[in-house]
Amino acid sequence: KLEELNKYPDFNNYLMFVLKLTTEDRPTRSLSGLILKNNVKTHYNNLLPSVTNFIKTECLQAVGDPSPLIRATVGDLSTWPELLPALCNMLDSTDYNICEGAFGALQKICEDSAEALDADTTTRPLDILIPKFLQFFNHSSSKIRSYAIGCVNQFIIQRSQALMFHIDSFLQQQTMMQS
Repeated sequence: KLEELNKYPDFNNYLMFVLKLTTEDRPTRSLSGLILKNNVKTHYNNLLPSVTNFIKTECLQAVGDPSPLIRATVGDLSTWPELLPALCNMLDSTDYNICEGAFGALQKICEDSAEALDADTTTRPLDILIPKFLQFFNHSSSKIRSYAIGCVNQFIIQRSQALMFHIDSFLQQQTMMQS
């Protein structure tokens, strides 16, 4: 039935609509997001550019959803070039949900793509992300601190060049946390 529904260009827009529909229950919204995620992975090359642009825009807005279940669902959707800078900017939001949602998405990206992020010598995303993560080691929220540490930890074992460049700051933050 899903394959049949995927023949309709607006089906993924509908899934995105349900995902963001706050009047719907969270399990239904999350299921819609999971189906959307699988559709994007499976049919990305067949989706109209207007559909992929809509999904990208709406997913970035849903990162700050009040529901942790929904934030986790959208944080696991496919990546695109604008994603890392957008998530990095969201870390500075005064809305806690947006900051936490962005960190949740970034932690998944760091877990799944640590080697690719480290190997990217063109845009060098870790040169921006590592210092940004280090800033949150002393955040007032233990959840945010945990996300920041979890993101950086992905680059310790592989001795990422970006982390090694900021190792003094990393060690200083570690010392401050233990005090």
